[in-house]
Amino acid sequence: MKKLIYIALACVSVLAIVIVIRSMGDNSSKRQDYYSEVILTLFSMKTSSDFIINLPDSGSGVKLTTIIGLGTAEGKAQGNYHVDEERGEVLLDFMHISVLSPTTSDNLMYFAAPFSVSNQGSGVFTYIGLFEQDLDNQTIRHLDSYFIGDRIRLNEMGIYGSNIELSFNQHGDKQAYAEAPTETVHLTLNVDDVIPTKLIKHQDM
Repeated sequence: MKKLIYIALACVSVLAIVIVIRSMGDNSSKRQDYYSEVILTLFSMKTSSDFIINLPDSGSGVKLTTIIGLGTAEGKAQGNYHVDEERGEVLLDFMHISVLSPTTSDNLMYFAAPFSVSNQGSGVFTYIGLFEQDLDNQTIRHLDSYFIGDRIRLNEMGIYGSNIELSFNQHGDKQAYAEAPTETVHLTLNVDDVIPTKLIKHQDM
C-alpha cells in the first residue's frame, strides 16, 4: 500500500514539474495585465494589442517593444526579429509620424512614419510605412511600405494636402557607403486612389 502511495506521489510530482516547465516555455499567451508600452507611450492607448511592423521582404511581423531616446530628436521605437536564419532590428522613427487625414466616421485615423530594417549585413533599409489606427478597438495596423533607400539620412517629412513630402540624402554614384550621404533627393508619395491602403510615388500631371 505504501509503495502505491509513493508511486502516486512521484507521478503527481513529475506532472507538476512538466506543467511548470511548459508554462515557463509558453510565451504565446499574454498575461491578463499585459499592455503595449510602445502604444501607450506614443498614442496614449493602454491596449494588449502590439504595434507590429510587417517586414517588406518576408511579410513577417516584428513587434515593437522598446522606446529609445524619448524626448530627443533621435527618438525611435525598436523591435528585434529572428526569421529563419536571419536576425535583425526594426526602428520606427516616431519623431516623423505624420497624420494623413482627420479621424473618419468609423473612428479610424491614418498616418505615415519612416522605419528602418537592418540585419547581419551592412545595409540599413529605410521605408515609409502607412498605418491605420483604430480608436475604438485600440489597434494599429501596418497597411503598406514604400522603399526609400539604403543608409539614407532623412532631412524632412511633412504632409501637404494628400501628399507626403520627403527630403533625404542618399549616396551618390561615386560615393562609398562608409561616407555620409550627400546627394539630396526630394520625393512625393500619396495614397493610391484605387487601392487606398497602398502608397505610391506621386506623378506630376
